[in-house]
Amino acid sequence: MTGTTNDSTVLKAIADLAPMWMPGCVVDTAERTVEVGWGRGALQMSAVVGLGEIIDRCRQLPQQLWAEQIEAWLRAVVAEGELATEEHRFGDVAVRQRAMLLQRGWSARTSGPVADALIPFGDHFEVVVFIGTGADYRRLTVVRRSMLGLGDPDVPSPVQLTLEHISDLRPVEHDGFSVLSRDDDPLVSMAIVDREKLLPQASIGLGVLVGVPRLSSVAFCAADAGQQIADRLAQYVADTYRDAPDQCSPDLYWLQGDRMVQVPVTLAKPPAVMLPAALLPSPRRTWVRHLWQQLFRR
Repeated sequence: MTGTTNDSTVLKAIADLAPMWMPGCVVDTAERTVEVGWGRGALQMSAVVGLGEIIDRCRQLPQQLWAEQIEAWLRAVVAEGELATEEHRFGDVAVRQRAMLLQRGWSARTSGPVADALIPFGDHFEVVVFIGTGADYRRLTVVRRSMLGLGDPDVPSPVQLTLEHISDLRPVEHDGFSVLSRDDDPLVSMAIVDREKLLPQASIGLGVLVGVPRLSSVAFCAADAGQQIADRLAQYVADTYRDAPDQCSPDLYWLQGDRMVQVPVTLAKPPAVMLPAALLPSPRRTWVRHLWQQLFRR
């Protein structure tokens, strides 16, 4: 039955089928691993890869679909090995790791037979790890991460490497709100992760309203800036997201410390933000925010 299959049943299927597609591969059912090889001519390499991922996938599928899944996964693992070998030609792979903030579910929608290396980030986003190769970023998979030894304790964190890369970003005022951006830099979205340095207002008072319409752009304003500025921010996010080559999210969020919730925006033209009651203006809140802005600008 789907979702209740015993692991040993899947392991036996892998052990029976794998040598048919990959002559020479060795399945260790006790250790739940498979050794696969790749290479050309005299240059031959191999790696031992855990079977946990493909076992979990098969357990969620009817048994008649296992063979197709197992073959696709094994072939993808070999391709990952070839890619790992190639990546070493461009220098130290560990220091070329980078992370991008993407909409939750992006990896599941776009990944192949092998899972991406990622870190969940709240209910709305996920942090996906990439390897910088020349001018391109190539997504890192769990399998290749292991092959390259990037899970070792002394390897630099892709998140920290990325935050160092964007640490020089400075907000630009735009129609009552602020924008962090850099052309053709898909790492700017990670400013949300480094909010203490790049979005310090997020931890002050009621926090910020923020949008990440592009990987290269983050827009925000004080959460209690009022209806007009919130609406202008929503319009900017919608316009910037539309037809962008590096789309991230068309939505608006309320970020306060470690808490992030989506704020509804109507589909009217122009859009209108449905502010939570806590963000609706009051005389005292408006006065306090004005005072803080004056102090903050000094």
